Amino acid sequence: MTKFKNLIFISLLVLLFVEILIVFPSRLEHEDEAAVRARVEAQVKLNKEKEERIKRGEKIEEPSSLAEQKMQGVHLVESQQGNRDWELFAASAEGNQGLGNVKLKQVKVLFYNKEKVEFTVTGDTGTMDAKTKDLSVIGNVITRSENGYVFQTPSIYYSSKTRIIDSPQQVLMQGPKDNAGAGLYLKGNRMKSYVDQSKMVILDKVSAQKPEKDGKKFEIAADGAEFSGKNREAKFLGTVRMNYDNMKLEGPEASFLYGAGDLLSSVAVKGGVRVSDATKFATSESVNLDLLANKYTFKGRPRVIQNNDELSGDEIIFLDGGKKS
Repeated sequence: MTKFKNLIFISLLVLLFVEILIVFPSRLEHEDEAAVRARVEAQVKLNKEKEERIKRGEKIEEPSSLAEQKMQGVHLVESQQGNRDWELFAASAEGNQGLGNVKLKQVKVLFYNKEKVEFTVTGDTGTMDAKTKDLSVIGNVITRSENGYVFQTPSIYYSSKTRIIDSPQQVLMQGPKDNAGAGLYLKGNRMKSYVDQSKMVILDKVSAQKPEKDGKKFEIAADGAEFSGKNREAKFLGTVRMNYDNMKLEGPEASFLYGAGDLLSSVAVKGGVRVSDATKFATSESVNLDLLANKYTFKGRPRVIQNNDELSGDEIIFLDGGKKS
């Protein structure tokens, strides 16, 4: 009888262990999986409902888990194909995970081309799109090229896809100084900076001034202007009208060329040029103003009318600032 009771006890004990060690954990595991699945399905449903509400134009109040995060002393680096695209510094950043936008204050951005800084932009505030890595900088914006050009604009917008910095409002530019003194000062209605080409293009109603040591001054009006971040050369395009000393020049393109010591050495106007001063009128395919030699050269069917006399030939050269021909 005692052996029978012991056998029953042992059997019950084995069943208890089986229930505790095998059956109960299995049930618990299935219950956890079901709970997780239910939560995932509920989140998917919630996301779909949110997307539908956004499509209908409804305002979405984000839950506390998506509340805005604030950071101080921000430093971010964005790379493309193994090379740095831009490097950003900001005094503070405030972002919302749900919207994917980051708001910035006291912004400084370095734009790179082949691991070299091409442009530096500073401004009061900015935004960064966390998905596209596009940037904007707004308020007291200064853009500096590595070779010394400084541009003031109300705002800039940068596309990571095209690598173009767009300044859609009025632009004020101060060119780098040279041995003659102050650099070129320019106004325009819009600017695009091409990071990969290290080129700045000023668009729409461009006007510029360039003083010289001897008191003479260039005054220029054009449809557009191009500047290089690699050298001092400048190009004016469209309908170019230029005043130099007492001479007026008009043509479709004018280039400012610099020599040793970053000194403006010559101005070349081409594409069909009209020139006039107090005593003469001239036309030619191109005109080169050699500022160092004080010599003006007309090429390409040049024709000069002066004091009721007409000069023509393959090339006409004026010396001593136009006093001798």
